[in-house]
Amino acid sequence: MNMVGLNVANVSALGPSTASKSSSSSFGALLDGAVRQLEMSQAQANQQITGAMTGQVSVTQAMVAVSEAQSTLDVATAVRNNVVQAYQTIMNMSV
Repeated sequence: MNMVGLNVANVSALGPSTASKSSSSSFGALLDGAVRQLEMSQAQANQQITGAMTGQVSVTQAMVAVSEAQSTLDVATAVRNNVVQAYQTIMNMSV
């Protein structure tokens, strides 16, 4: 079980040692994977909630799925906020 929900795979591909084109495509793939994982986490939580309402899944399992989805969303929101803050900092720099 992944406690946070977002896997950061192949972070070394994002370093300055790689070519610009490959690092941008690697970053895009990393971002795409993280968003897909967030969507899957949310969908799984919804399925578990539906299963709990119909009696097919225990309430405990549903609550665990909801907690994992919430943690994943919190991490994604924090990353987004940091990216926006970094962008604003760069835009406010004098050249």
